[in-house]
Amino acid sequence: MLYITTVFLMAVIFGCNTDSKIKSGNPAAVGESAPQKVAIVSPQQGQIVKSGEGINLKINLVDSLIHPDSVQFLVDGYRLGTIKNSKDGLIWKTREEKVGTRNIEAIVWYDAGKSANDFSRVEIRPSAPAYYSYKVLSTYHHDPAAYTQGLVYDRGTFLEGTGLYGQSTLRRVKIESGDVQKSVNLPKEIFGEGVAMVDDKIWQISWKEQTAYLYNKSTFDLIKKVNYPIAEGWGLTYDGASLIMSDGSANLYYMDKEAFTETKRIEVCDDHGPVKSLNELEYIDGEVWANIYTTDTIVRINPKTGAVTGKIDMSGLLKSADRQQNTDVLNGIAYDNQTKRLFVTGKNWPKLFQIALTPKKR
Repeated sequence: MLYITTVFLMAVIFGCNTDSKIKSGNPAAVGESAPQKVAIVSPQQGQIVKSGEGINLKINLVDSLIHPDSVQFLVDGYRLGTIKNSKDGLIWKTREEKVGTRNIEAIVWYDAGKSANDFSRVEIRPSAPAYYSYKVLSTYHHDPAAYTQGLVYDRGTFLEGTGLYGQSTLRRVKIESGDVQKSVNLPKEIFGEGVAMVDDKIWQISWKEQTAYLYNKSTFDLIKKVNYPIAEGWGLTYDGASLIMSDGSANLYYMDKEAFTETKRIEVCDDHGPVKSLNELEYIDGEVWANIYTTDTIVRINPKTGAVTGKIDMSGLLKSADRQQNTDVLNGIAYDNQTKRLFVTGKNWPKLFQIALTPKKR
């Protein structure tokens, strides 16, 4: 009886493990290392695909002795679909799919649970974005000593995060005059970066210290600080459900608004490929807007797909007469959801501007 029970339990355990490996899409778990028995023939490795196009997923059986029960296709580890006849293809419809690099796996099942797999990679690129310029509606004073890293509109004032070691602050600033109404200093060893308002609290991240600070919005009292594994912190915004963070790459990281842990990420791409140096962020009417560091460009991003839908040329905004020795790059976007006012400034700029977009030919 003991022998029979043991055999039964082993069968159950192995059966459960096999099923979980299928669901996880783990190639190391389900595939056989050698020899190769299956090859993905479409799409080709590194193929560039325009968003909205259908991708025909097809395989070739390298080992003619294999008689498949089914072929399963996964994209980034998630099950896309299954075909019964290995000679057929599966059309992957990419409309509304995330852009950027996507990893494809084909798993061939045969002989009562045996499997073989192969991999391919494609890059999905969106259509060309719309192009914009701007017109200045109002000009305000801005503290030229403020190395602006984050900017948020809040009930007639700005919440501004500033950077540099020994000079980093969180401050509340009056729009009309630029006067600082309240301020708190970060530790001298912390280089402050983006800020985001979540209900009655404020999150502020740091550059290389991998630390985020949570403050009471009214008092600026520190509620807690947490560590995160992302190597650098640049921009931060809030979409009403999740915090969204940049790190200077082409990635946007979705972070839990309470624990500040990563829940997902997307790659940002335009029609030429990944868009890097994403810096200060603002969530505006369902889009993420981002300064591209060291440039005069702001991009508008579809947060579901990562596609750049618009590019705003901000060149010439701060006139040469207003530039001083320490004047740095464009950085800082704030939006008043109620009145639809859009504000921009830069690091150590003496002015802050309310602007409106105007269409521009490419």
